Amino acid sequence: MSDGVEGLREFAASIERVTEGAYDEVDAVMFKGAMNMKREMVADLSGSTHFKGAAGSITFEQHNTKNVIRRELGPDKSRPGGALGNIYYFGTSRGGGSGDIEKPINSEAPRLIGAIQDLVAKWAGQL
Repeated sequence: MSDGVEGLREFAASIERVTEGAYDEVDAVMFKGAMNMKREMVADLSGSTHFKGAAGSITFEQHNTKNVIRRELGPDKSRPGGALGNIYYFGTSRGGGSGDIEKPINSEAPRLIGAIQDLVAKWAGQL
């Protein structure tokens, strides 16, 4: 067997080791990011004169599949204050909509990107 084929097999085995741990590490980064965004949303609502009662309605759900790691954040209408939280962010025909739904992701994005870049650098060092 040639050195090239053996080198390719070793490289493939390295990639397999990296990918086995990658999902869990990315999932942990996304979980931390979602918690940070949730905290920011709760703080924003808690500081609002008219919408502070919705602070306890902010939740996040995990929607993971084999190839996708996703979090969904926002006011949960089934919780106390949830409908009020919806008005804070999206408004009604009578007003509201004063909350910035994109603020938490804009705040967290640099940290998430940095954490993922750190993971990629770590994994590259394992190849």
